[in-house]
Amino acid sequence: MEVKRIQPIHVLYFETHTSLREISEHVRIVARGLYQDAVKNELEVTGPVYWIYEGADGQPDTKFKLTIALPVTPDETELSGSTFQFKYLEPFECVAGQLYDSWDKLGNMYGNLILALSADSLMMSGQNREIYLNMDFQHPERNITEVQIGIRR
Repeated sequence: MEVKRIQPIHVLYFETHTSLREISEHVRIVARGLYQDAVKNELEVTGPVYWIYEGADGQPDTKFKLTIALPVTPDETELSGSTFQFKYLEPFECVAGQLYDSWDKLGNMYGNLILALSADSLMMSGQNREIYLNMDFQHPERNITEVQIGIRR
């Protein structure tokens, strides 16, 4: 288990309230839109897609805030024809691990990180992030995903 402090990140983002049962309606669609708007507005993409969960508890019907974000270079210009907005993600202290496999193994990754948190007497903040370093929809076992669980000291 690695403890990290993530500095603020400037992003183009989408936010909604959803549940784990409903979350699939955003898969592949929102990220594609973020990339399209970044290109259309000549923004420099500076990192992979983030999915940020606030208040998710692992239960299928619990509503939580979902932010899907694409890091971009800060730009003061207005977005042309975009439904997305800019913001900075706040500094974030977390424990992190990388999953080199299909997303159906994410539950195990979360479980292992939560056990490690408990062993070190760390408290969860209620925010988790998934950073999609490599997405391979044809060969999901080739996915690389960093899971970050927010902590409070």
